[in-house]
Amino acid sequence: MILGLLLGISCASDCAGYSVLTHEAIIDAAWKDSIQPLLLSRFPDATPEELLQAHAYAYGGAIIQDMGYYPFGSKFFSDLTHYVRSGDFVLALIEESKDLNEYAFALGALSHYAADTSGHELATNRAVAIMYPKLAKKYGPVVTYGEKPSAHMKVEYGFDVDQVAEGNYAPKAYHDFVGFEVSKPVLERGFAKTYSLDMASVFFSVDLAIGSYRHAVSTVIPRMTKVAWHLKKDEIQNRHPSETKTQFIYNISNSGYRKEWGHIYEKPGFFARLKAFFLRVVPKIGPFSGLAFHPPTPAVEQMYMNSFNETLDHYRALLLAQQEHRLQLPNDNLDTGALTGAATYRLADETYAKLLNKTSGKPVSDTLRRDLLSYYADLEKPFATKRNSKDWHKLIKELDTLKSTPAVGMSLPIESPHLSAFFIQEFRRSQLRDQGVEIEECPRFLGLLVIEEVTAARKGSNGFSPTIRHNPIDGFQASLLIKVEKLDWGSMLDNKSDGHAR
Repeated sequence: MILGLLLGISCASDCAGYSVLTHEAIIDAAWKDSIQPLLLSRFPDATPEELLQAHAYAYGGAIIQDMGYYPFGSKFFSDLTHYVRSGDFVLALIEESKDLNEYAFALGALSHYAADTSGHELATNRAVAIMYPKLAKKYGPVVTYGEKPSAHMKVEYGFDVDQVAEGNYAPKAYHDFVGFEVSKPVLERGFAKTYSLDMASVFFSVDLAIGSYRHAVSTVIPRMTKVAWHLKKDEIQNRHPSETKTQFIYNISNSGYRKEWGHIYEKPGFFARLKAFFLRVVPKIGPFSGLAFHPPTPAVEQMYMNSFNETLDHYRALLLAQQEHRLQLPNDNLDTGALTGAATYRLADETYAKLLNKTSGKPVSDTLRRDLLSYYADLEKPFATKRNSKDWHKLIKELDTLKSTPAVGMSLPIESPHLSAFFIQEFRRSQLRDQGVEIEECPRFLGLLVIEEVTAARKGSNGFSPTIRHNPIDGFQASLLIKVEKLDWGSMLDNKSDGHAR
């Protein structure tokens, strides 16, 4: 029964990271003392009703990196956000956020980053080795998701089931978890800024993926409560003698789901359901022995609880850094918690190779171009792509193409000895990064150029002659769209009135 319930939600694909309930529980734990004050510091006029809606968007952000692993998702999307520029992706969401819900969604994605980088290193990778001794014998005391995805999924799912059995979630929490919201506009902007790809190019339908993701979560949670009751019925009734199976198991009807959240979703297909049925009835022996589901041991449960607390501390520290405008996120591999290194993790190698292929010959941002070239700086390393000589030769050609393709957007220092204190203060405070553009600051330089056409020619000693676009947000008012032969920041910025820098 447990096997069937488990596979009924996982047959479409495996899912990395903490499981759904844990990711969303982190939002609840940090909401009142960390997330909400940060939202109010930027949007002080937000009403209680608007904050309640923002809470749902934070839930959505907390699980967004895993959306591609669900039916009608894009595994490539989730692989990118886990292994390629994982920190830059979250920062892009934060920088691109324009309203309360978008900001809450971005801060939710930050919680996923904190949860995976802490939780995998401290708990999941070690728990898998404890729960599956044969894997430990093969891989050692740390077993990564890339080495055995199914074991990871079962261990993480088991922790959520255990927490459900302990009564750590109320029925209203289940309803709220299903009601997560996704801010599609900021997601699309942040994704494009990070990977120089449109979301539509990696999803069959973004709306269908989001709807199917929600529907999958709405089926995961009831099945978790069923498994929890089956495993720990006596313990549950000892704590709550009057609790019945009907009261404990969370249910939501199809009509109730459609009434509240619409009907844009797809269920797993016939063959996926057939697989679940077949695996439900076969004996757990021989080739099927690894499919058995085991609840966490007390030692593993304690390991998970410790990692949850460590994750919460980590997340709160990142939120504080954001509050103080000093947030920096290394591009860690979310499966291992370590910096993504070339030729050190098969899934990262495969994802970088696919991204290089997808962007080959197309405009990419300068930051992505540098990241790709850096990853493949030493071609003597044992990249997983080398296992297929045809794929490797193709990759080498695509690298040559990348080297000869100019980037879209350049970051250039502008000599500015006469900058006013007003401009420097506002410039640093505002989030002035357009797609593919960085802001560079150094003792005698502070400025921003958005090069509309990278092929703009240098005009001898007089500098550049591009179009300059200045799009500030967060309260700093300015309008700048001019053609210049020589940049004279001193005269241009001293001429200000009513908070407008000309």
